[in-house]
Amino acid sequence: MDYYVFKLNLQPNILAVYRQKEELEYLISEEIPNVLESVLQVNEVEGFFKLTIENHSKEDFYKLFESLEEKTHKLVSEYKKILLNYRKTGEIHYTQDFLKLNEDCMISRRSIESKFPSIKKAYDIVLDEIIESLYELETDNQVGTGITHIKKFYKIKRYISLDEGASSIIPLELTSYYNPKTEHILVETDNIDAATNFIDAFELLINSSKDVTLRIGKININPVYKSFILEGEHTEVSYTLVYPNGNPPLDRHNILRDSEAKELHSTLVGPDGRPLKLEPINKMLEEEAKKGYLKRMEGKAKGVFSKIKKIGKLESDI
Repeated sequence: MDYYVFKLNLQPNILAVYRQKEELEYLISEEIPNVLESVLQVNEVEGFFKLTIENHSKEDFYKLFESLEEKTHKLVSEYKKILLNYRKTGEIHYTQDFLKLNEDCMISRRSIESKFPSIKKAYDIVLDEIIESLYELETDNQVGTGITHIKKFYKIKRYISLDEGASSIIPLELTSYYNPKTEHILVETDNIDAATNFIDAFELLINSSKDVTLRIGKININPVYKSFILEGEHTEVSYTLVYPNGNPPLDRHNILRDSEAKELHSTLVGPDGRPLKLEPINKMLEEEAKKGYLKRMEGKAKGVFSKIKKIGKLESDI
C-alpha cells in the first residue's frame, strides 16, 4: 500500500504566537496531535501519529437525514404560522416549543455535519434563490429565528439530490498518518481520488470543531506535488499560495509574513491578450507545489499537468 502526501498548514497568527513563546516545536510535535484527539482517534506509531476517524456509512447518513427532515418540516410549519401572525399584527411571538424545536434541529444538523463533513459544501454550492424557488420557501428577515437552519437543511437536501452531492457522502474509511517532522498528512491508499476526497472531508472535520480551532486555528491541507507544469498558451493564470509554516527567503513569503496574511491570491495577465511566458511561472509554482503551499491554480487554456507525491513507506517521508 502506498501513501499520498499532503501538507498541513496553519494560520500566521497561530504560528506567530507559538514562535514568540519559542514553542513552535511543541506546537508541531505535541499540540497538533493533542488537539486532533478531540475529533478523531490518535495513536503514536514509531514517530508518526496514526489518525483514525470514526466511520459512518451512507445508510447512517440517510437515517439521520430522514429524522432531521421530519423535524424540519414541523419547524417550517410553525415558522409559517409565526410569519403569518407577524404580517397580520406586526408582532413576532416565538413559542417555547418552536424555540426548542429549532434548537433540536440545529443540534441534529450539526451532528450530521460532524459525521459527514463534506456535506457542508452544500452551503457554498447551492444558492438561496435555488432552494427558495424549488421548495417554495417563504421567509422574512424580520422573523429571523429558524431561517438559518431551514435554509441550510434545504441546501443539503438539494445538494444530495445532485450527483456531486450524493457521491460526497463517503465513509472516511482510509487510514492516515501525521508526520511532525514534515507536517505532512500521509493517506494510505492507491487511489488518488479517494485520497483527495478523504483530505477534503478531513479538513472540514477539523475546521468544524471549535475545540480544535480555538487552539490551533483553522487549517488547510494541500497536496505535495511530485511534479507540476503548466503548458499551452495561457493569456491569464490565477493562483493562491498559503502562508508558509517555515521561513523560506522568498519575497512573497515576506509580504505574507509582514502583513500577517494567510493567503496570497495572484493573477497574471498577458499584454493585449497575448500568451504569458510560462517558464518563470512554472519555476515558481512547481517550487511552491512541491512544498505544499500551492492551494489553487487556474489557467485560461488547457494544459496543467501535475502529479501528487506518493511514497511506498512512511519512513521515506523526509
